[in-house]
Amino acid sequence: MTGQVTELRNVRTADNGNTDRAMRAPTIKLKSMPGKPLGIDMEPIDALRLLSAFGTAEPGFANLMLSGLINAACDGGAAHPPGSREVNDALAAVTGIGARDETEGMLATQMIATHAAAIRALRHLKASDTITQQNSNGNLAVKLLRTFTMQIEALQRYRGKGQQKVTVEHVHINAGGQAIVGTVHPTSASRESK
Repeated sequence: MTGQVTELRNVRTADNGNTDRAMRAPTIKLKSMPGKPLGIDMEPIDALRLLSAFGTAEPGFANLMLSGLINAACDGGAAHPPGSREVNDALAAVTGIGARDETEGMLATQMIATHAAAIRALRHLKASDTITQQNSNGNLAVKLLRTFTMQIEALQRYRGKGQQKVTVEHVHINAGGQAIVGTVHPTSASRESK
């Protein structure tokens, strides 16, 4: 397992030492046979890239996220499964988010699925013939676009966990003056005198 983790770090820093942003997305090949589950084929380096794309070292978690991504973000179904290109495009989008752990991997998967659904709703809105269809597709698109924005904000808050905001102000105290450092709350006596 230690070898895999080291190799995973090497995958993340492969391009001139830049982390995460320079990482390449995994490339997979889909094999579909009628009546059978979708088969996935990839090179060993792409298996490591898949783990990294979802911010994990656990293959089971990466497979769960990949399955969710295919089912939610890619057009197709049992009769006509999505193609390799569509899945690889979705994986490139997940990789671009640069998940650092499993929580970010889940959020990245949700973000790509939400974005794909919003674009689909906008496409249906464009093709709407009636006011009812326009309202329905337009409302759905707005909800999905707002959700996507909230997901971005959630990711930013999550990534900023543990950071504190510090405000520094300059205070000048002349000779003989006094200063108080901290928050000042009025006492009950000062409130009564007002």
